[in-house]
Amino acid sequence: MRGDVRPADPDDGYPGKDLGLPESGPGAVASPPLRLGQFVLDLLVGGLVAAAISFPAPATLSLVVWAVLVTLPVAVIGQTPAMVLTGMRVLRVDGAPRVGLWALARTVSLFFVVPAAIMDRDGRGLHDRVSRTVVIRTR
Repeated sequence: MRGDVRPADPDDGYPGKDLGLPESGPGAVASPPLRLGQFVLDLLVGGLVAAAISFPAPATLSLVVWAVLVTLPVAVIGQTPAMVLTGMRVLRVDGAPRVGLWALARTVSLFFVVPAAIMDRDGRGLHDRVSRTVVIRTR
């Protein structure tokens, strides 16, 4: 093998490169810390809405409200309330204009939390892979 040629390294690149996304800025894959903050913020919003409906809010009501707040907006506009605040959006990797019913599969996977922590080299958790989505930065 010649000295100036090296084999392809699967670790070369950045999250989202294989999906055609930029390395940084708007359109780049959202970082895990940013996504974790958004997740916690969505949980707090769900808890507050549930408490407004029924105080003290039972845990099951909080989870149901959270699931609705995460599923419906992602299905229709690609963003949860916390994603709007943190500058993120969910996109389909196949270019479809809306996440649609895949948002339900994404939310069900998130209930188990662990799938979100197992990320591939493109920065997608298992819940993203199941729903054929990627979370990107909008700003």
